[in-house]
Amino acid sequence: MREFYETSETYKGLLAAHDETYLRHYVELVIRYAPPRSKVLDLGCGNGISARLLNQADFDVVGTDISPLFLEDAQTWENPKLHYRVCDVMELPFESESFDVICSNELVEHLPDVETALTEMMRVVCKGGRIVLSGPNLCSPLIPFLDWLNLMSGKPGRPVWGETKRQALQQFVRNCGLYVRKRFLTPATVAPNFIYREPDLQADAIGGDADSAYYASPIDLAQFFRSHGFTIVKKAVGFGIKAGLSRERFRT
Repeated sequence: MREFYETSETYKGLLAAHDETYLRHYVELVIRYAPPRSKVLDLGCGNGISARLLNQADFDVVGTDISPLFLEDAQTWENPKLHYRVCDVMELPFESESFDVICSNELVEHLPDVETALTEMMRVVCKGGRIVLSGPNLCSPLIPFLDWLNLMSGKPGRPVWGETKRQALQQFVRNCGLYVRKRFLTPATVAPNFIYREPDLQADAIGGDADSAYYASPIDLAQFFRSHGFTIVKKAVGFGIKAGLSRERFRT
């Protein structure tokens, strides 16, 4: 996956669609929960626009991504309060308790080891700081149901997940089972069950989270942070421009 993100011009082209309009909800979310003049670490920022927008909101920002290819244009925006760094979220090159806010958008679902990445986020956030995560709820039954409705109306389905009506219904049934098991059958005291998948990195399948490695679930994330002494400020699932967006807001 590292090699793919470091070399895929096709994926970089996909990220070009992540413009200011696309990122508006995420940036507003971070601004809403970040104290004024916070030092912010924006993880997996891709083309760097989200970090730039947060910097324009008067935050001291470090934007990171695993791919130097994605960040090569963003570095032209650097200033004394905005820097970009190529690094892996599972091994962050920062001192412990060095940021007031850790945030990411559409990152968690791409991680092959979620627990290690979340542990690193907890390490570098200051005491009393906040962790803000935004991304798709890939365990939601609603997403494949919407895929099925699109296919029934003659619209295309999502690559890998719902390319046919049968595939969308199968994913719907699977996600219903996952939701019930995670929401009602797993005690809160038990460690979350992070479920992984083999990402599809074929160029013609890019998009629609085909390259995801983790069946992202807000239930998993909330359970993990609570088990480490964090308080959940807000947990929400919203639909709109980005259907199926689950927004996790955490703080120490």
